[in-house]
Amino acid sequence: MPFPKNIAFTSLIKVHGRLREFNFRKRGTSHYDGDTNDERGARYFFKMRKQGDCWKISDTDLPDWLLESEGLIAAAIDKQE
Repeated sequence: MPFPKNIAFTSLIKVHGRLREFNFRKRGTSHYDGDTNDERGARYFFKMRKQGDCWKISDTDLPDWLLESEGLIAAAIDKQE
């Protein structure tokens, strides 16, 4: 029985003038777990799910700067795949 590959990567994304580190871990064919932190060090965890052919953040209890950067995060995932 073949084991599934463990795919994880880190990407630097510029959000609102600040370079932030985003960590991703693939969880199946259409789901990534992601996390990043803000300037105070608070860590935010979120899920990215593929809807059609684009990636969307599936969590809602996140800061606005993170929700507004959904397109940039999706582009980073697409670049990795």
